[in-house]
Amino acid sequence: MFRSQSLDEFLTELSSRNPTPGGGSAAGLAAAMGAALVEMVANVVSARDDGERVRLARFVGQCEASRAKFAEMMDEDSMAFEGYMAAVKLPKTTDDEKLARRAVMQDALRGSTTVPLALAVRVCDFAELLAATFSDAPKDIASDLYVGAAMLEAAFAGAIANVYVNLAYLRDPVFKNETRVTVQQCQARFAELGSFKDSIGRLLAIA
Repeated sequence: MFRSQSLDEFLTELSSRNPTPGGGSAAGLAAAMGAALVEMVANVVSARDDGERVRLARFVGQCEASRAKFAEMMDEDSMAFEGYMAAVKLPKTTDDEKLARRAVMQDALRGSTTVPLALAVRVCDFAELLAATFSDAPKDIASDLYVGAAMLEAAFAGAIANVYVNLAYLRDPVFKNETRVTVQQCQARFAELGSFKDSIGRLLAIA
């Protein structure tokens, strides 16, 4: 789907009036780019020092796996929203049709909420792993680590925004409450990435 397109093709689709890809897919791409930049830094550091190569070997594999999953989530988000758009187009002539349509729409909205929530959780997990692995970086590649962290921040914020835009239309109070609790837990955990990015910024003398 979108992840198999060229960058120009994807950006053209993103800029069109079509409902997909949208912000959720863009958040997935941002996460994939963030993971890729972090992976690049780990590969550069590994090539310079045998001890670091051993220490970072597992982390590089985790970066690669996360990068691939984030790219998959670009498509998952669009497919979930397309399911909702299909539900909106269901017939609504009779009362029974209206009831069935509403039920299908609610199910589709849950899917459209679950996908960006899963992205937010995975970005949060990766951010914690990043902060635990890199306390600093050589100054000549610290900017790449900084940009990677910034991309992950953008991905996280985008994923949360897509969660909340769907929650507004959901009627299941239990699902809504559970989702909000998960978001709040992620936000508390994710704060560590901001501190990590700030420390890299200080290394780069970013005001």
